[in-house]
Amino acid sequence: MEPNNSYLWPVTYHELSHEFSRWKFNKLFTKISGSIYLKNDLIDDPHLVTQALLKRCPNGVLRGYAALKQRGYQLFDDPWMPIISVSGDLNKRQCSRGKIIRRIDPKTILTSGDIRLVTDVQAIHDIFDLHSLQNFEHQVALIDHLIRQRPDLFQELAQEPKLKKHALYANAYSESPPESRLRVRLHLLGYRAFLPQVRVEYEGQSYFLDLADPMWQVALEYNGGWHYTSKQREKDSYRKNALKNAGWDVLEVTAKTLENPDSWNHLLQQINNALRRKQAQRRRRLPMQTVI
Repeated sequence: MEPNNSYLWPVTYHELSHEFSRWKFNKLFTKISGSIYLKNDLIDDPHLVTQALLKRCPNGVLRGYAALKQRGYQLFDDPWMPIISVSGDLNKRQCSRGKIIRRIDPKTILTSGDIRLVTDVQAIHDIFDLHSLQNFEHQVALIDHLIRQRPDLFQELAQEPKLKKHALYANAYSESPPESRLRVRLHLLGYRAFLPQVRVEYEGQSYFLDLADPMWQVALEYNGGWHYTSKQREKDSYRKNALKNAGWDVLEVTAKTLENPDSWNHLLQQINNALRRKQAQRRRRLPMQTVI
């Protein structure tokens, strides 16, 4: 249902010509496509741009992020603009926001009310191809986020040939994109024992580690910007000491760790040193053997 205030919704000049001159209308509104406009301060809202494109092409099919949003998924805060496809339309339709593309309709099209959209699996393909999300770590991070919201999506992805590798690295227990990226990067390098959200019990308290090797008790904790308030740092320090007393090595990871090659290599060195130290401790505790 459209809001009562038409200024907050896609409009045409004809709909508001009784209130504005053409000159004033063009000052206050931005053309999205054809005769469809949005108020200037709303043109970066992907939901409203989606509605504008559908008003321009009522039979269009929502693709990519727009399809997932229409299905009810919560998306990341990263900026995105909608893409819809039309078939059998030879007229080129320009957009100032989002895209209208000419494509043959997919084999399977879902409906949400009067809106046509692709399946979740096809929407993921669209995000990789049409929205140009090409980095494997980021792709798996998106899939982690989606299967947390709809666990049965994992089986659909595992059966899709082009997404089988993604399914192998996906895990619904990662709680943020950086945690997903960290896990995927380590797994690609062979550190497959690191698992998300490992639970540790110590002195009546439960701690959940972002990523941890339960056998060797080496943990990686991702610290976003909110960790650097004085109150949170105090909590983190208490938590780290408790985990150390429980026998864990806890290594901190930040955005710089993931983006800077030197910082990343330093983390790998820390991980290897901790693993070697733990393995050496285990060997020293082997029982004495009797030579015959």
